[in-house]
Amino acid sequence: MNLRKHYKLYKSGKQWCTMALAVIASTIAMTTAVNADTNVANVSDQEVTSSTQNNSNDAILSDTNEVSLASVNIENNDTTISSDNSVEKTESSASTIQAKDNQNDLKSDSQKAENDPVDNVYAISLAAVQPQASNGKNGWVNENNQWTYYTNNEVASGRNYSYLPSINGNGKSWYLVDNGVVQSGVQQWAGSYYDFDANNNYQRVDNNYVQSQWGDWYLFGNDGRIQTGVQQWAGSYYYFDPVTYLRVDNDYRQSQWGDWYLFGNDGRILSGLQKWFGSYYYFDPVTYLKVTNKNITVNGINLHADNDGILSGVNRNANFLLSIHDAALDGWRQFGVLPSVTAAQAILESAWGQSALATQGHNLFGIKGSYNGQSITMRTAEYGNGGYYYSNDAFRKYPSNYESIVDHGRFLATNSRYNNLLWKKDYTVVTQYLHADGYATDPKYASSLNNVIRTYNLDAWDREVI
Repeated sequence: MNLRKHYKLYKSGKQWCTMALAVIASTIAMTTAVNADTNVANVSDQEVTSSTQNNSNDAILSDTNEVSLASVNIENNDTTISSDNSVEKTESSASTIQAKDNQNDLKSDSQKAENDPVDNVYAISLAAVQPQASNGKNGWVNENNQWTYYTNNEVASGRNYSYLPSINGNGKSWYLVDNGVVQSGVQQWAGSYYDFDANNNYQRVDNNYVQSQWGDWYLFGNDGRIQTGVQQWAGSYYYFDPVTYLRVDNDYRQSQWGDWYLFGNDGRILSGLQKWFGSYYYFDPVTYLKVTNKNITVNGINLHADNDGILSGVNRNANFLLSIHDAALDGWRQFGVLPSVTAAQAILESAWGQSALATQGHNLFGIKGSYNGQSITMRTAEYGNGGYYYSNDAFRKYPSNYESIVDHGRFLATNSRYNNLLWKKDYTVVTQYLHADGYATDPKYASSLNNVIRTYNLDAWDREVI
């Protein structure tokens, strides 16, 4: 709207000025055309007319930029502004509250007389349409290395999972916020636990095994929730405690569907021949379930599993194979030495772990020298042109059969003359290379190894890793 001119009423001594008389005359003429019972004049887009009863001071108030005033009632120096338009009522009401709170200041600033109500109303109407400056916080603000989300200088109260503009400025993302502050690490939400990665725009972590802010590791599923019970991860199965959510190692646990499984020292589910609380059991390599009431053959040994799964017929040889099984597989994984050949060599050279070198120093292969500074001197037989002969030599001493097996793989991998047998998958080829490379002087060494592998079905170990 265009701002109309405003004419003030004023006195100079006892005389009204000509302008004032002209305004009064105009007002009287307009009033006669209006019904005396009407309290509020009709409002047009271009003109607003105010009228009062009982010979009140008459005035014409021009409309301002956004506010139209229809009538004015003045009582005890308080001002009430009403409008015949609902939108204008709301705006005027809000302005009136502000105007009342600051009434004394407005009077002083306009330098009006204390008993000049018309001028006071005009001052109030001008103050009501002044624009309000906004310098509040909006969006993400980094405060003390914490991101806080503001809306008009305020933060949302409580703990919420909210879809907000991305912290990195790319689109929008879901964030867990607590009183406006974005959360990271393992957090409780909606009856479960989730992990939020501060290094990845505070996004929820899905399908990952991660370390928490207090050091423990937890598995989170494809919906971000923390996992419990038997879960598949990284090519194997693990068990996570339903109370602590931690991975369980070296324990026999019941799954969420009722079946029981054995988990090893690295948390992975176990299969095959296993020792548990002083007894031997066999766990099916496919189902991972304990075998009961069944005759089985393990590594060439005939065994029987009773109603509880406890195996009978586990003799000294079976116990020895159990002690070297895992290490033989690790020898392939680390150095490329075929497990079946490693096991056959250990059987022949240590007499199933019963030789003096094996019982006193866990040296299963007759490797000479020292291991971590430890050695043992033994009398040994060697084969030469004149047949067998004997000598005293220092041999490596190991803390267990496991270290002996792994060191055997390292020995072959670090001696260049054995490079031709590494990572070969046919045990007959590997045994021939061993003999040709000079590992043993016995001319029947390769055929002896092959016979042991076939007799005890040791090539099944190869199939576990190849």
